[in-house]
Amino acid sequence: MKYRPHRGSLKDSMREVVELPSIDALKEHLRLMGWPNGVVQVEKYGGFDDRIGWDTYIVTIDGNAVGFTDSDLTQMPID
Repeated sequence: MKYRPHRGSLKDSMREVVELPSIDALKEHLRLMGWPNGVVQVEKYGGFDDRIGWDTYIVTIDGNAVGFTDSDLTQMPID
């Protein structure tokens, strides 16, 4: 799964793309990036983005947007 943080522009966001193997790895990445503990949710967001070739999902912590993935995390393994 690819994850990119929410930034002011798509170009800035794509500079920080990381590949993560699981939901737990995403949670750990968010913690290391300084995000507070909270409820992490992933929901379908806007469909397929032709600009980057992603089927886009939004990542939120306690309802606040923090980034996007290219995968439905409910289908990812839990570490």
